[in-house]
Amino acid sequence: MMFRQLMFLLFCGVSIACMPVMTRAAAPVEGKDYTVLKTPVADAPAVVEFFSFYCPPCAAFSNRYFVSRAVDKILPPGEKVVKYHVSAMGPMGPELTEAWSVAKVLGVEDKVELPLFVAVQINRSIKTEASIRQVFIDAGIPARDYDAARNSMAVRALTAKQQEAAKAYGVTGTPSFFIAGKYLMNNGGIQSSSERDYGKSFADVVSALLKQPPG
Repeated sequence: MMFRQLMFLLFCGVSIACMPVMTRAAAPVEGKDYTVLKTPVADAPAVVEFFSFYCPPCAAFSNRYFVSRAVDKILPPGEKVVKYHVSAMGPMGPELTEAWSVAKVLGVEDKVELPLFVAVQINRSIKTEASIRQVFIDAGIPARDYDAARNSMAVRALTAKQQEAAKAYGVTGTPSFFIAGKYLMNNGGIQSSSERDYGKSFADVVSALLKQPPG
């Protein structure tokens, strides 16, 4: 059942289902592959991704194109994409941002990310905070661990940080990838030889942008 739900999730309502069959240019092109932020974000991580569990393309980026996973591979050892949830989308947006904070504090993002996408977009079972909690429990997270994390200062601080970051970067849609606090990736402008290679092509542009000289 989960497999069929996943297939429905990944192949329905995705705005970037087909990628152009072309060979990538040697260097990223401003205005096509990325845009430059008018106001850079100071002290920004190398790569920040903003997503929402209400966003079908976000589900595809995570579980069909494996974009974050591809970008992680080009980052220095020990560094990963910093992934923040956006509260502005959907009736339970703020509660899901808190849930993502719980997942990050407990280190269980990989266990609950897909189940939360399925619960929100397929089962449409996320109506209350209790229904979010149940997704964690069903994913094998002890209820006491979830409750302790949710009531912790660490989760409150991380939830506030995610909300403040969305404002600082001026997020207007998801998924949004910001590079070095200076560049915003243009998801639809990334060219790849096949849909399967989209994540690698995306990561290649990120890698090139990280190597851009300051200025």
